[in-house]
Amino acid sequence: MSERGLKTNVELLGLTQEYLRNELERQAPDSFLSTAWDEFYRVYNELLRRFAVARGLRGANVDDCLQEVWFEIARSLAEFERPQDRPGLRAWMYSLVRSKANDQFRRANRRREASLDEARLAGVEPQSPASDSAQASQHEWERALLETVVEELRGEISPENCRLLQMRLIEQRDVAEVAAELQISPEQVWYRQHRLMKKLKARVALFTGEQFGDDE
Repeated sequence: MSERGLKTNVELLGLTQEYLRNELERQAPDSFLSTAWDEFYRVYNELLRRFAVARGLRGANVDDCLQEVWFEIARSLAEFERPQDRPGLRAWMYSLVRSKANDQFRRANRRREASLDEARLAGVEPQSPASDSAQASQHEWERALLETVVEELRGEISPENCRLLQMRLIEQRDVAEVAAELQISPEQVWYRQHRLMKKLKARVALFTGEQFGDDE
């Protein structure tokens, strides 16, 4: 995100918080604040949806998760203060999606266990689900996060470097393939990737509050 984009979002956040304070105090927000809330929703809803899908939710479960997330945002965002020394708004939203998605998985597991118990009582031994579903969901989550971060970096890095990150981190292409497509040496691929990972790690931390894995 460019410096200008960051300032714009900080301003948008402030206007949105003012809108929600008016709502919580049962005061009618003016049209300017209402527009800010609509814009805030437009900017962040698709991002939250991508995270919910990447977390493994599908169909109506995605909408149910987002409904719970937006309810929590509407209830709590007015008092949100971005820490100076820690990730802020997006990390908080990330944690909300993860929490609400996990709640849905726990409810689904309880229903599944109840169904299995009923099947056993009926004399039917159900088959166990595939054991790698959680690992696949985690991989999809990480891939969606990387795609989002690389997309955000487009305004800060060259198209060639953006393509390099796309190929190496998301498409999992080897160094020789990347070098051939970009018409640079393998050494240049390694050098650029190492340098770009500093930007990428910083942006991942803004979303998650966590460090991204080694780039070696």
